[in-house]
Amino acid sequence: MRFSIAAAFAIVGSAFAADHLVVVGNNSKLLFEPDNIQAAEGDTVTFKFWPKNHSVAQATFAAPCEPMAEGFWSGFIPSTEKAAATTFMYTVTNASKPIWFYCTQGMHCQGGMVGVINGPSTGNTLEKFKSAAANASANVSPNSTAGTNGMLMQNGTMSNGTSGTGAASTLSTNNGLVFAGVLGAFMYALL
Repeated sequence: MRFSIAAAFAIVGSAFAADHLVVVGNNSKLLFEPDNIQAAEGDTVTFKFWPKNHSVAQATFAAPCEPMAEGFWSGFIPSTEKAAATTFMYTVTNASKPIWFYCTQGMHCQGGMVGVINGPSTGNTLEKFKSAAANASANVSPNSTAGTNGMLMQNGTMSNGTSGTGAASTLSTNNGLVFAGVLGAFMYALL
């Protein structure tokens, strides 16, 4: 069986995708740090949650404190003293459009706990999104299941939010990177 060059490069390229860490609520600040992430298609954005209880949900620019239909949702991630063992990872599938997000806890969104992946520098900017969030009448949590359109991770182990014991249900982050690297090298050798 012959592999196409495009398929081989796609697999090899996935081994080089970046992961962008976003700190959520550290030092009791109602912030995502950084709040404007520049990510390429295929990159991941990992949200690390600090005390007391935060979340991340995808929004639209027009409705900053309301969940976007079919958007991502971490669920609430509580923590008492340090970063929670649970993180939420989102994979960027379209880097050409901004991906707006907010914390659904209390009035955190109105307090400025919002952000964007690939935010524009003109037009609908992060500053305008924050201003609209400050004036939002409510902060709405999604009705979807925690982990929707992303990956909840416990202590570095990924889970798609469904129960299961098969190899596809969990995958260690380091093993996944090793597997991607080995697969990429194999595909490169096929060229």
